[in-house]
Amino acid sequence: MTIRDGDIRLLESKVMTDDPNGGGGPTGNVIAWGKSNGIFEDITEVDRAGGDVSIRQVHAAVQTPTTEALMDTNIIVSAVPSDPNVSITMAACGVFARRSEIAAAIAAYLIPGTEWSGFLLENHVQGQASIKIFHRPGTPAPTIGRTLILVHNEGLASQVLQYVRVLRAETETQTFTHSGNGFVDYQASVTTCEVTPRLRSAFPGTAPNRNYVLDTTKTRIRDTTVADAASFFGAQPLTAAAQLGESMLRVAGIHTQLVPNSRTETAALDQRPAGVRQLVLATSPREIRVPNSPHTRRIKVGQENRGFSWVAILKPFPAPGTLVVSFQVMGVWYTASDNGQGGLTGSAVGTVNYANGSVSVTLPALPDVGSSIIFQWGEASAFVNRSSATGWRLPEHAMRLPHQGIKPGSLVIKWTSGGVLRTATDNGQGDLQGAATGEINYASAALLLRPQFMIDAGGQFAIEYDYAVTVSKNVSVVLDAGGYGAITLDTIPAPGSVAVAWITVRNLSASSGASSGGTSASKNGGSGKFSYLPQVPPAPAPVITSRVPLSDGSTTGKYMAQGGARASGGAVYIEVGATSSPTGNQYVPPDVDGVVWTDAEYTAGVKSIGGVDYRRWGA
Repeated sequence: MTIRDGDIRLLESKVMTDDPNGGGGPTGNVIAWGKSNGIFEDITEVDRAGGDVSIRQVHAAVQTPTTEALMDTNIIVSAVPSDPNVSITMAACGVFARRSEIAAAIAAYLIPGTEWSGFLLENHVQGQASIKIFHRPGTPAPTIGRTLILVHNEGLASQVLQYVRVLRAETETQTFTHSGNGFVDYQASVTTCEVTPRLRSAFPGTAPNRNYVLDTTKTRIRDTTVADAASFFGAQPLTAAAQLGESMLRVAGIHTQLVPNSRTETAALDQRPAGVRQLVLATSPREIRVPNSPHTRRIKVGQENRGFSWVAILKPFPAPGTLVVSFQVMGVWYTASDNGQGGLTGSAVGTVNYANGSVSVTLPALPDVGSSIIFQWGEASAFVNRSSATGWRLPEHAMRLPHQGIKPGSLVIKWTSGGVLRTATDNGQGDLQGAATGEINYASAALLLRPQFMIDAGGQFAIEYDYAVTVSKNVSVVLDAGGYGAITLDTIPAPGSVAVAWITVRNLSASSGASSGGTSASKNGGSGKFSYLPQVPPAPAPVITSRVPLSDGSTTGKYMAQGGARASGGAVYIEVGATSSPTGNQYVPPDVDGVVWTDAEYTAGVKSIGGVDYRRWGA
């Protein structure tokens, strides 16, 4: 005989009330079909004001006079309450489970974990809002938001257990005294934790002892572990019509109400005690896009800090329209984006302050434990908006041409700016003219270019020039008493084409190399190598200068120059550092006529000459 709809019935449990011993197994009493308040009682005004959780155990049964096999069955919530403050949720339980056991299973998001490395210090009374934990110095204290379990007579029929959440924790090191064959002082850490809810019963604690050992007859403290093992079933209305064969449905939400909560979260952002200042939100839209690598930051979600509201201070400060906040709920990732006007839109709401980097975001649901709140943003400090600005420095381009010995007057540089072809040339004296300024060292082919017109994005400089074969020759130079030497060339060189390389001996055990675009110098004399371009037609003879440029760009080497005389007799030599110039780094010795070093200055090794402090050579 076929099983009909009327043969499937819902049966009452033994106790259909919200007493702790409610439930208890099935009875033969059938719950009438379609009868009001057949399972739950009416909602009272007190329940609407303060909230209420009603739990009923019901059983499904097939009542037929035959032994027809039941192939399969499903139980669903076919309609949701019209009152949005009322929710119907189903959960599986044991056949003979009591209401207290069912409620504990529903609330078992956290389960007892390992024993905490500490114990309850002395007795705690009912209604107490704080607990004291005695533990060994150096061991960690409970973090704010951590959930702990206080359990007395664990595993016995008289077991007393309560979950508490840490709101605030303060740890201090105290000195205790142990008496036994004398008095011995020892130190221990005592952590005072403000907890919620208040203690529902008294919990006996352990007396302090120098072995940090728990009295097994007293209260234990256990850590908690996220289990999330319960499964709940309910119903939600569709927000969009679904067609046959679709694999995705859109509903109003995937969460339901289980336990009423009178607490709400309020994010505190930009709070500065004893100080007031005005904050400015950026409202201007961006005019250009500057590509750069985004910055990221994450906040790990744990049972201690799990909540709806999250705040962060982002550095460097985010640029408008670049912030994206990602979070995970029920294994699915959601994002909220910055709208460029100080607000977050999308799967979450919040605000962002571009002036100080503060962000506040409120999530629609609690994020998954073990996931992260991820912030991604770009910064505006990597560039400066110089539109409509005046007096800013022109861009500079430094480069070295592939060939040395550039012919003066032959250099031509071309580029495109704003679609217009721009041209710059050299004047034959090492300076650039036309649409750019700068310098060219003909001998070393070093070029410094300052365009008057910005080159187009992706553009290139087209450089044309003539160059000639250089003449190289090794010579020996003998310096006079002033440290000067003269080089005689076989032919007259072209202007700016002379390059000199030499070795300066500083002492008997060390030497350094250098090169110059001017004359050569040596402390004790020696050999040098120079190269130049022959001049056609002949040009005036070169002028000897005491400045010694360096072609390798070194600014760390020191030049030993005359620094005057010592008051007690003898010459003094000083260190002269290199100074930068368009033709390279040069040594410029000071004028030391009449400079006399006192014995104190000589011993200190420093003297001011012409308003500049110089160090004594070898000091």
